[in-house]
Amino acid sequence: MRKALLFAFGLAAVGCGGGGSGSAAQPSTEARATRGSATLITESEISATAYQNAMEVVTNLRPAMMRPRPGGGPVMFYLDNVKMMDVSGLSTVPAGRIKEIRYISAQDATTRWGTGHASGVILVTTKR
Repeated sequence: MRKALLFAFGLAAVGCGGGGSGSAAQPSTEARATRGSATLITESEISATAYQNAMEVVTNLRPAMMRPRPGGGPVMFYLDNVKMMDVSGLSTVPAGRIKEIRYISAQDATTRWGTGHASGVILVTTKR
């Protein structure tokens, strides 16, 4: 009888142990995705708003993407990896066509597209 109680207690202790998935201190990936990243705006985040174009989306959801960096020029705008005139062109992209909007840092943009991106790039990827 005593062995059975010890065995049951041991099973209960193992079942309550800390080997489970997730914890209150670590939010799940899905929870982080819904809050959004400082450098990414997703299709699902855009569809939850009533904004009409990419300019409204960026200026309302991630205004920091639009800010020029110290010593850099204006933030550049690329649509599906094609360089556009400037960020004012964001207003020509309907919000319903956007898959994601991503801010690319100056260093990463220079690696990807060459020099001339001192304040980074706003890359808009549309649905195909």
